[in-house]
Amino acid sequence: MQLSVCHYSYHRTWEKEGWGCQKLADETKAAGAVAIDFHVGFLDDLSAAKEEIESALAATGLKLSGLSLSNDFNSDDPAEFKKQVDAVKDGIHLAAAVNAPNSRIFGGHIEGGGDHAAREQGRQRILDGLGEVVRDAEKLGVTLALENHGGLPCLADDQVEVIKTINSPNLKATIDIGNYMQCGQEGHEAVAIAARHAAYIHLKDFKKKPGWQAGQPCFGKIDPCTVGQGDVDVAACVEELRKISYQGFMALEYEGPDDERRGVKESLDFMYTILRPEEVG
Repeated sequence: MQLSVCHYSYHRTWEKEGWGCQKLADETKAAGAVAIDFHVGFLDDLSAAKEEIESALAATGLKLSGLSLSNDFNSDDPAEFKKQVDAVKDGIHLAAAVNAPNSRIFGGHIEGGGDHAAREQGRQRILDGLGEVVRDAEKLGVTLALENHGGLPCLADDQVEVIKTINSPNLKATIDIGNYMQCGQEGHEAVAIAARHAAYIHLKDFKKKPGWQAGQPCFGKIDPCTVGQGDVDVAACVEELRKISYQGFMALEYEGPDDERRGVKESLDFMYTILRPEEVG
């Protein structure tokens, strides 16, 4: 369970200070991670991204834990739906070119969880989108890792159901241990359900706000924070991963309000107190 840092962990600093891939890799290594996850949304020129990523990895000795894509297949506009599908396909080609062990993708957004009819319509759009992009992933040998994010899927049961429905060896799960809280599900309970489908783990933490209720959509009722300072039982999540002998990367996705350099470093330091020496190499 080697520790990585997601590009998004530094997204404010990336934009404010005008970072590139090399600077991101330098900061990631300095924070104590052994791997990095680049996000295509922050790469202006995908045609040049392969060289930039490989150069940054070579200069720092960091491993590539994944390549993050951001998409929303829940659109009733055919042109926008196609745009989302095409963007994911472009990302899949880059993931193959840089030999990313997985490529994080989303399903779709539904505000507040949505009513039954909206969820069913959204679910079908998501299945249609995933069905299109997974064919490219299969051809190129890329593992797509569907994250619990944005409403569909959010619960671990939804995540597993979508993966089983698509039924492709190239579609697995990104388990974000914090995001389950958006749907009123405790992280460790969700990990126990979805762990057997995991290709990737995101480390994140939230503090519950008044009004958070188990079993209910809780978007807006949680605040992001440094890992180890919130209400996610991180140790219990790790224990569930041990039960299935998970050996992949655990990538920090820091979203807290503090200085990102500090938040990333403190989050990684906390994880090193949770993980066993033999697990982090």
